[in-house]
Amino acid sequence: MELLPTATYLGNNLTTCQTNGIWRSETVYSQENLPNVSLHAHENPHITMLLAGATFEKRQRSECYRQAGEAVFFHAGEPHQNSKTLPGSRNFNIEFTPLFFETYDLSEDRIARSTHKNPLAANAFLQAYRQSLNDDRYAGDSITMTVLGLLGMPECAGRRRPPGWVGQVTDLLHDRWNEQVTLRELSEATSMHPVTISKYFPHYFGCTLGEYMRKLRVMNSIALVKNTSYQLTRIAHECGFVDQAHFTKAFKQITGFLPKEYRTI
Repeated sequence: MELLPTATYLGNNLTTCQTNGIWRSETVYSQENLPNVSLHAHENPHITMLLAGATFEKRQRSECYRQAGEAVFFHAGEPHQNSKTLPGSRNFNIEFTPLFFETYDLSEDRIARSTHKNPLAANAFLQAYRQSLNDDRYAGDSITMTVLGLLGMPECAGRRRPPGWVGQVTDLLHDRWNEQVTLRELSEATSMHPVTISKYFPHYFGCTLGEYMRKLRVMNSIALVKNTSYQLTRIAHECGFVDQAHFTKAFKQITGFLPKEYRTI
């Protein structure tokens, strides 16, 4: 198995920069890179935000299809393999060195928990990517603050695991992200009183139900915006928005990009 050194990926790095113990890089996978599907790992833990394209990912205990709009965490030295990657796929990578963990007294597991099945994390890292495009003297600190702000969110800050119903709600919302899921349905699915769900939802999810669903829909729409030539009206409909205007407004608010702008980056 190949162990890749700091800020090294199987694709071609377009940009690479380091601030506060965080390496950030943008990697593109061309036709020449794609045959390389060898099992590999990275010496540092990192998060990959998929900006464009898609890939089939295999780890020791799981296999899944990843596409634009997802943020994925990898532990240091964790073996994984990518195949069937679409030509032109691009990733924004945020890699954490030992200096980062020492400076901020954090652990890999803390970052992993903050990223798993969390559309707010994907949104935060997409915002970090937008900040990196500015390429000014504040970009590095802005990205560091984005990461630390995410780790300070209610669902990530505590050491205790959330109650079981939180996982049930998460799975249900992710399975039906483009549908109208009601509080009553959440209550029936989890056998929890609506008052309990209403009281603790912002604590564990960091926002209201409506805000969470809008973020889910926008992050799921990214693959359609970037990987297809669908009209925005069709994408808005498939992602559960009332119309294109509502979709465009939410996309801009959540990602910082207009859909047409994101399609061309």
